[in-house]
Amino acid sequence: MKLLQIIILLFLSFQAFGQKVTYNHIVDTADIETKKVMILFENYLASSPQNKEKNEFWNIEEQQKHKNYDFLESEFQPSLYMGFPIHVLSIKFRNNIYQIKAQFSYCKEDGSPYVLAIVNYFAKKENGTFKLFNALTVNKQTWNCTTVGIVDFYYPTSHKFNYQKAQKLNNFINETCDNFGVQPKPFEYYLADDYDEIQKLKGFDYYIGMGGQSKPSGKATDDKVYCGGLGEYYPHEVFHVQIDKHFPNKHFWVSEGVATLLGGSRGKSLDWHIKRTNIYLQKHSEIDLNDMLKLTNLDSETSYHYVLGGLIARKILEKGGWSLLSEFMSGGKTDEDYYNTIEKYLGINKSELNDYIREQLQIESKK
Repeated sequence: MKLLQIIILLFLSFQAFGQKVTYNHIVDTADIETKKVMILFENYLASSPQNKEKNEFWNIEEQQKHKNYDFLESEFQPSLYMGFPIHVLSIKFRNNIYQIKAQFSYCKEDGSPYVLAIVNYFAKKENGTFKLFNALTVNKQTWNCTTVGIVDFYYPTSHKFNYQKAQKLNNFINETCDNFGVQPKPFEYYLADDYDEIQKLKGFDYYIGMGGQSKPSGKATDDKVYCGGLGEYYPHEVFHVQIDKHFPNKHFWVSEGVATLLGGSRGKSLDWHIKRTNIYLQKHSEIDLNDMLKLTNLDSETSYHYVLGGLIARKILEKGGWSLLSEFMSGGKTDEDYYNTIEKYLGINKSELNDYIREQLQIESKK
């Protein structure tokens, strides 16, 4: 969350830059085909791709299959295309495909570089005209794919596929969708031991926040789950793919809380996060949970929206079952809506949350 805040502040500053494009000297502008690819890339960047509208510079097939067809666009908030100057490091031709390697960065006042990301796109001809393609579409052809149930699992060739975990994930999908009264939908599931390996598959050579200690991490999009560190069973992100779209009028804490209740977070169960949070809050009585929505990460392992959101979701499920939990998930998007739904379904006023949550954390920690 701190990283997100930094990026948003930078976004406000970069509006003055515009989406400027420069090139390394190694790019051969004398080559006619290369020049066409350069113009294609510049035209795409100038077309406001963050708006996610139909785009003449992107291939038709991916636009027809995916609502958010540029898989890199939403990797940063508010968008990859937030205004960073772009430097094309290379344009490489192989097998009738051009690979574009671009750096999104700027030079700080002290002369040091600030690099948001180094990403890759592919360009190849569609009906005789060059169009852009996602790196994932090309790169995933080098990975293995195994279909179990409604899930297409993509994984590195070095990975030994675990059919038991894959079936367990399908069982989770069927049970969860049944509880919420929705139809399961097929999707793609990308897994690797380290999340950076998945980012590379998606087209990232580098992104801000890359590296550090390897921990379970995942992300869900419209029809894809990316999972690092938990193999074939990462139910938290799968919940988002299967359920979120059916409840568009929900608060962020509701979505993350229910996902943690049912699928854990970062490889740990809700109970694990509750015990960790309870110990921490006992040492920090100054933290006011009456305004819990202002809280972000407790530490590198636990975030408040996971654990406290999960605790609230559990209490609502215990009180009224899946029907009440479904109502809770349609309670509104604003912070005021979230507090109001807690009061409506649990009878706890916002001014009582600090005492209530601390008490419930202690109770749950003893189970």
